[in-house]
Amino acid sequence: MATWRSGTFERERLSGLFRAFAPAHAVECLDEVDLDRLWSQGKRLLLLDVDNTIVAWKQEEFSPSVLGWIAKAKELGFQICIISNTRRVARLGRIRELLGVETVRGRFKPSRAMFRLALIKFGRKKEQAIMIGDQMMTDVLGANRAGIDAIWVRQMESKEFAPTKINRYIERLLTSAIYKVLVVPEAVVASSFEPEDARVLTLTDQIVRFTIVGGTSFVIDLGLTELFMKGLHVNGEEFGLYFGQWLQDAAPGLFHWAATPDQAAAPILAWTASLFAMFNSFVWNRLWTFEATKGNKRTQMVRFYAVSILGVLLNSCIYTALYAVLPNRQVVLSKFVAAIIVAIWNFIGQRYFAFKAKAT
Repeated sequence: MATWRSGTFERERLSGLFRAFAPAHAVECLDEVDLDRLWSQGKRLLLLDVDNTIVAWKQEEFSPSVLGWIAKAKELGFQICIISNTRRVARLGRIRELLGVETVRGRFKPSRAMFRLALIKFGRKKEQAIMIGDQMMTDVLGANRAGIDAIWVRQMESKEFAPTKINRYIERLLTSAIYKVLVVPEAVVASSFEPEDARVLTLTDQIVRFTIVGGTSFVIDLGLTELFMKGLHVNGEEFGLYFGQWLQDAAPGLFHWAATPDQAAAPILAWTASLFAMFNSFVWNRLWTFEATKGNKRTQMVRFYAVSILGVLLNSCIYTALYAVLPNRQVVLSKFVAAIIVAIWNFIGQRYFAFKAKAT
C-alpha cells in the first residue's frame, strides 16, 4: 500500500463503485480522532472495531492513549459500542468490562446488520453515528452500506487473521483511486506522497488488475457473442444461422469451408463482440492496470489496438477452430480457451509496448 495518508475525503467526487469504500476521514491512530469536532458535527454514537483499531490483534492490554481517548469520549457524553463478529466471545466480554462499553455481535462485516442493531440499541439515527476501524473492506464498506460515516485508522501492526490479508491486498488496489479525493496540504503532498505515488506498479499488481479488467471484458465478449449467435432471432431462426446462411449464399466461394451456416457466421460475430470488449479493456487498463494516464493517449491507443487486433484475430481463429470441432456448438468453452491464450498475448503486448512507461 502507498504511504498512509490522513485527512478528509471528498467522497462525492468518486464514482459509485469506489465511493462505497471511501471513508469520511482517515487518521494515524484512534487518539487522533477529534472528539470535539465529532460532537460539534452532531455525532453521539461511536462504533468501534477491536483488533488493530483499539488494541493489537488477540491482545487485551490497551495503551494509555486509547484508554484516555475513551475516557474523554465518555466525559463528552458519547455512547460507545464495539461492533464485532469475533468468535472469541469471552475475550470480547473481558474487553467490554474493562472499557465499560457496550458490544454488538452479528453477521460478518460488511453486512449492515450489526450497524443497524447498534442504532436500534442506542436509539440513534444513522447521521448521529460514526464508525471507526482499520479495515476498508469491512469497517468502512459496512458503515457506508448502512449510511453511517466512517473514520479509517491505520492498522496497529501487521499481525492479523489470515483471511484479512486478502482484504488488505484489495485495499491496496483501491487506495490509488480513493486517495485522489483526499484533501491534504499541498506541502505534505509534495514532500511525502508524490514519490510513492509515482512508483511503477509491481508485476503482481498489474497481473491482478489485468485479470480483473480481462474478466469484465470476457463477460462482455462472451455475452455479446452468445447474443449475436443464439440470442437474437430473425424470422424465428437464430441470428447466427440466419446470418451464416446469408454469408454462404452471398459468397459461397469465401465460406465454402463452413460445414454449417453458424460456423460461417462465428468468426465475424465473434470479431464484432470482441471490438466492444476491446474498448472496455483500453479504458480500464490505461486508467487502472498500468496507470498510464501521463502517456500520450493517441499513441497508446494506436499501440493498444495494434496489439489487440492481432489478439482478436488470434482469438477468432482459436474460437472458430474449437467451435467447429467441439460437439454441440460449445460457444462458452470455445471462447474461454481462446480468451486464456489471448490474455497472455495481450498482457505482454500492453505492458511492454502499448503502455510501456518512459525511462526516467
